[in-house]
Amino acid sequence: MNSIKTLALASLVFVTACSSKQEVVQAPPAPSWAESRIVNLTSIAEQQGYEIEREGEQIRLLIPVDGNFHPKRTLLLPSGLVPLSKVAQALKVDGASQLTVVGHSDSDGSDELNKKLSMERAQAVASVLRLGGIERQRMRLSAMADNQPRADNASNTGRKLNRRVEIILTPYPTSIALAD
Repeated sequence: MNSIKTLALASLVFVTACSSKQEVVQAPPAPSWAESRIVNLTSIAEQQGYEIEREGEQIRLLIPVDGNFHPKRTLLLPSGLVPLSKVAQALKVDGASQLTVVGHSDSDGSDELNKKLSMERAQAVASVLRLGGIERQRMRLSAMADNQPRADNASNTGRKLNRRVEIILTPYPTSIALAD
């Protein structure tokens, strides 16, 4: 009889424990900073003929010089202004993104000339972004000249790929550490 009472009590404890156990459903994690932006930017990039790359929380929009800039100068062609204006419109409402505009060149010409060309191209892109409403404090400029080639500069195709401007998006620092 004691064993029946013990078995009944154990069964009751087991049933009570099982019935009181609630299944916890966890919400899916919030998308990362880059995940929440990549779809929209990919759509814009594809429409404008740009390439887009993502590495971790960094998004890189690659703008070819050919077709967007005057072939013998660093001025944007009218055909290059409209796509950049669309990028600016998409980015201006995103106060959580910091932009670095980086100019690149091929290896033709002197180091000094390539540095100048790449900076002027970066400045031209940054100017359009500024006119599109992106705050100056969200942007940084850089000129890489021919220091980060994407392809071999020995061929015309490689040099064409190396002439580009990149808009690199990263999360904007939202907190400032105060010194004690």
